[in-house]
Amino acid sequence: MRNRPETPLAMPPASPRWNVDHAPQFRLRTLLVLLGLVLSVVAGRLVHLQTRIPEQFTEVWDRTYESFEPIPSRDGRILTADGQILAFDEPRFDVSVHYRWLEDPPDERWLKQTVRSRLPRHQRRDPEHIRQMTETVLAQRQQMWSELAYVTGLSDDEFDRRRRLIQRRVERILEHVRQRRAATAESESVETEPESQRPWWEAGWDSVVEELTTPPRRDLESPLIIREQLDYHRIAEHVPVEVVSVIESHPSRFPEVRIERATERLYPGNDLAAHLIGRRQPVTAEEIEARRERFPEGDPLDYEVGDRIGRSGIERAYDRHLRGLRGMRRLTRNRQGETIDTETVREPTDGQDVILTIDSGLQQQAEQILDRVIVPAGQAPEASGADAEAPPPVGGCIVALDVSTGEILAAATAPRHDAGALGRGDLESWTAALNDPRRPFFPRLTQMAVAPGSVFKTLTAIAMIESGIDPEAPLHCRGYLDQPDRNRCLIYRRYGVGHGDVTLSDALCQSCNVYFFDSARRMGPEAIAMWSRRFGLGEATQHDLPNESGGNVPSPDEAARSGKTWYPGSTLQLAIGQATLTTTPLQVARMMAAIANDGYLVTPRFVRDVSATPADQPAGGDVQLASYESTRTTLRERIPGLSPGTLARVREGMRMVVEHHRGTGRNIALDDVAIAGKTGTAEAGGGLPDHAWFAGYVPADRPRVAFVVVLEHGGSGSRAAGPLARELVQALLDRGFIQGGR
Repeated sequence: MRNRPETPLAMPPASPRWNVDHAPQFRLRTLLVLLGLVLSVVAGRLVHLQTRIPEQFTEVWDRTYESFEPIPSRDGRILTADGQILAFDEPRFDVSVHYRWLEDPPDERWLKQTVRSRLPRHQRRDPEHIRQMTETVLAQRQQMWSELAYVTGLSDDEFDRRRRLIQRRVERILEHVRQRRAATAESESVETEPESQRPWWEAGWDSVVEELTTPPRRDLESPLIIREQLDYHRIAEHVPVEVVSVIESHPSRFPEVRIERATERLYPGNDLAAHLIGRRQPVTAEEIEARRERFPEGDPLDYEVGDRIGRSGIERAYDRHLRGLRGMRRLTRNRQGETIDTETVREPTDGQDVILTIDSGLQQQAEQILDRVIVPAGQAPEASGADAEAPPPVGGCIVALDVSTGEILAAATAPRHDAGALGRGDLESWTAALNDPRRPFFPRLTQMAVAPGSVFKTLTAIAMIESGIDPEAPLHCRGYLDQPDRNRCLIYRRYGVGHGDVTLSDALCQSCNVYFFDSARRMGPEAIAMWSRRFGLGEATQHDLPNESGGNVPSPDEAARSGKTWYPGSTLQLAIGQATLTTTPLQVARMMAAIANDGYLVTPRFVRDVSATPADQPAGGDVQLASYESTRTTLRERIPGLSPGTLARVREGMRMVVEHHRGTGRNIALDDVAIAGKTGTAEAGGGLPDHAWFAGYVPADRPRVAFVVVLEHGGSGSRAAGPLARELVQALLDRGFIQGGR
């Protein structure tokens, strides 16, 4: 019995309650019930997910995203006093298309999502409906290409060429990002601590924590998408407004085609008053950062990188008025980056118009007067064929202003840059202007500080009378002051004779150096310097253009402060507008206006009004200015200390300059109007030709307009600048700024 075959499972259980063979059917039923309960819970949950709360899981696919894009505004216009537009913003329309609608072959994921989004839910699993919708989307895309090329005026080949260029550029960016991403992943895979140096329980614990807390890497499963694949890309530029209306009125024919609006700054006058207008150029990132620091609560002009900011002239001085403020548009996009809704949340605000004081016709005539006499571009003065006494000037300036208000009627400079070409970004024009030795960008009106020469004798005459020297007392001029080889008159250098007995009027008329040498010696340099500053020389005129040169009025006190020696000869040279004395054409014009208006120093101004742009007036073309009202008052002040009759004696001498048979400016006399003025020939030094000046006012008996003509290295004031002044006065007559008659 002990040797019979038995197994442990067949042996009697140690406990009477445990028996593996007891009630097997009951155990199977129990297992089946438990399994059914688990499956019922899973099935119930699936039904609940599909019928009750599917939106909680599909929400991420239907989620939309909001972004904002700017709506461009127009900067204000710059106009002349007679309504001629010198600068304005022209709307510019570009056509952009979403990258996925340009890509060929199309992205599979994008195509699948686009097809599914167009199908009802019950058809999204039907292969036949999916196939038909796929063909529809691809056919629509091909049709859009053809129609877009047609309406934009592009051939099919040119459209395909541009589309392929965009795609190649995006693919290069994508490949570059992919390579950098792979390189970054390799660098991150390097362990900071070798496993051999760590205890096995720490490495094991870290592995458990990493598996439980770190999401799985999906680098290889999820495709790489860059921003350029979700952006719109420009396919056509500067399209007419008719094209814009066609595209925007037929969105179904042009899916994911967008019109980008911008503005271009145009200067229809090209080089007309280019130095006054100035230029606008894109603002830099550094300037944006500086403005953010300056305005921590927000830039009031809302500048961003790429916006235009005034760099010079009126564009810079009145930038805060001209600057338009952009609007804002809210864009709603789906998960694929496609725009499904737009809303304007802030309307753009256009900039204000700036109305200048200059007259376009007078300005153009003044510029033409200068252009005829200066050295042509690319030609040196020596190659012009002119003799040494009358060299062609390398540059010049003409300015005319109202003696009562200080309004600038014309301010011409030569040479000038072409604001129209430079505004269009013409590289050839930029290069030519930058390499031009005549310096066409140099604002000679406000920064050409040179010696005024004998024009300054009018100021010396004022200082002499106010110092108590009798203007009627004659002085015998023998052609030189003390010695025949120094301090001489021009007539003595040329003919070896003097002017004889001269009074103040005669000295101004004939530009007698000896008379003013003697007067300066008697009154001293302090009086000349003091009256120079009272008449606005040696300091900025406070006009409304940026970057003005103040010039220099030398004096013994200034020389002592700078450690220099003031010699007796310095006083004599100062009296005739030489030494280290420098003035700008605008300062001299202001001085002439003060002489003409009996002692009131006016502030020159180039802008008459700053007004909002009328809604019914176009961006370009001529406009009517009747609705504009002046918002500025005339700035003028009485020059202190002037005695009655002082300026009358100076004006008498200036009139004789033109009307007397011995006057240095007799060649500019006109029969229709009396001219008062003063010639000036200022030594430039360094072996360079003299600067030629003529300054005065008209009419001589009832002054209305003060003017200055200066030619840089132009030679004699009477022979070079005088005839140009005569043409300017004739233009003033023709344009009605002054009345004829004597």
